[in-house]
Amino acid sequence: MFVIKTGQDRFKSEEVERCADVLKSGGIGIIPTDTVYGLAASALDAAAVERLLRVKQRPSDKPLPVQVGSSWDANLLGVADTPAAVALIERFWPGPLTIVMERRQGTEIPYQSLATIGIRVPASRFCLALMSEAGYLVVPSANLPGDQPPITVAGIAPEVRDAVDFIVDAGECPGGVESTVVDISAGIEVLREGAVSRDEVLSAMHGDAGGRHL
Repeated sequence: MFVIKTGQDRFKSEEVERCADVLKSGGIGIIPTDTVYGLAASALDAAAVERLLRVKQRPSDKPLPVQVGSSWDANLLGVADTPAAVALIERFWPGPLTIVMERRQGTEIPYQSLATIGIRVPASRFCLALMSEAGYLVVPSANLPGDQPPITVAGIAPEVRDAVDFIVDAGECPGGVESTVVDISAGIEVLREGAVSRDEVLSAMHGDAGGRHL
């Protein structure tokens, strides 16, 4: 296991490449995001996702949201070109909003057996750079059940830190609160209120005059 101390916005390309190589080889790591520290694994590597789920003590039948680099990528995995999706994407991406949408037919993603999929484009230069090298990621918060999502590496439980292949320490995460999760697959439902308030979500939806397609 190795530790990289760097910045959220200022980092070296070789640091990103080193982490990406581990993820592409089936490893898992702890990375900073725009919200809180997360456990990262390749979203397309079943063994890596399974390992991450064990470390986080999360049931395998509870799908993890997928982080992608752009709304274009989101529309490859889910139906992100509906008026509701476009309204939220234009208002909040990149940023701390996870959108649960209809999963695109024909997509094969490990542990994504539902008809829906949660997707987010983070407002983190490091995360975006890492995904440009490693591809789609699952990055749930790096805490155990019942613990607070960590905003610093020091706030992560030792058993989580000891179970990963690398840690990227960029100091305190700027957001400090988990992303809001909104389900648009059948109407509008805020499943978890986080960095984006329920009122902000509803305001974005009410302000949509029919929507534009991606």
